[in-house]
Amino acid sequence: MTAPASELGRALTAAFGPDFVVKHLSTDVVLRQLDPVLLQKHFSWRDLNEILSRGRVEPAELKLCTGGRSLPEHEYTVTRAGHRVVDLGRTFSLMRSGASLVIDSLDRIHPAVRAATDDVMRMVGETASCNLFVTFDDSQAFASHFDEVDTFVLQVLGTKSWQVHGPTEEYPLPEYGDSDPARCPEAVLFEKTLEPGDVIHVPRGWWHTVRGGGESSLHLTFAFTRRTGYDWLRWVAYRALGSTDVRESLARAGTPQEQRAQAERLVTAFVTEAKGVTLRDFFDAERRGSGGRDTASLPWDVLKTRPAAGTSVELATVHPPLVEIRGDRLVLTAADQEFVLPAEHRAACEVLVRARRVGMAELAEQADASPGAVSALVSALLRARLVTVADGGAEPAEGWRAS
Repeated sequence: MTAPASELGRALTAAFGPDFVVKHLSTDVVLRQLDPVLLQKHFSWRDLNEILSRGRVEPAELKLCTGGRSLPEHEYTVTRAGHRVVDLGRTFSLMRSGASLVIDSLDRIHPAVRAATDDVMRMVGETASCNLFVTFDDSQAFASHFDEVDTFVLQVLGTKSWQVHGPTEEYPLPEYGDSDPARCPEAVLFEKTLEPGDVIHVPRGWWHTVRGGGESSLHLTFAFTRRTGYDWLRWVAYRALGSTDVRESLARAGTPQEQRAQAERLVTAFVTEAKGVTLRDFFDAERRGSGGRDTASLPWDVLKTRPAAGTSVELATVHPPLVEIRGDRLVLTAADQEFVLPAEHRAACEVLVRARRVGMAELAEQADASPGAVSALVSALLRARLVTVADGGAEPAEGWRAS
């Protein structure tokens, strides 16, 4: 596992501790506290105002919710210059009447939130995203409900009242589970008015009832989707495509006996494939296919000169690439691609995987390699979209603004 890249990611990892994933993830409500000032460095009213003032939030998604439903888009947007944009006057009027503002996939448009979201993925080993919720007074965006994902809820500003009721069925999925609010249990297992700096982990499938707790509330929800047996079954089914029995057209016009025989052949093909693989094989395949966000690194993406001292390099993949030695070659595997390099770069690659972000001079020193060799390596990794390069040291400014 590589080190967290953001200050918020480091704080979250430290607050929940090394045993969280094994002992509490998806099974317990866990409350922790972070420095409120740290949270507000990463996102604040200033950031939200900048985003709203643009008029459009794509590729994120803005919506207004009240009474357990999303309001029709035409109630708070208007067409200008051929584009649908947020009408701030209508939006704020609806919010004064009790609507809550939600921005899904905030990590896609805000650099500091993006870095923290990537660190959540490294922390739990799963795909994650971040959503923003803004509520005034005691408004309630959604009725009592559960999510089919696990979450970290970070109260950034203001207060919000939380009741967690527990699950009514184990391990719901988007494809399976009854989320009718009438099924929400009456018993309350956890109750608290979250204040700035409070963080709670709410497991998948646990019902919760949430209301604004004061004049205003701004919180971030990091949601992550854990792999399930359903994912493994689909992976095995994909692997079984090598069997002609799996690729054969179904006998729609066949006799009952022919259809039963074909079904038995399909079961046999699937079971044969399943017995030949393990869960570790599945996780390894997932890691080999893991990439990252396609991040620009200008001017170095285009310059013909190689990065040198005074610049820093950072892994672009969310999870570290697999590093293997095959004969006299070093092979890095990420995003379902193999990148072959001279074996002499192994030490530098291992330093980069451990540190995630490191200055060029420091990378050469720790790898006991020449600056020229490290510069050549980083240039090759940059062309392969495996790293980004920036001028300056290894530490970026925290709390990057949306502007």
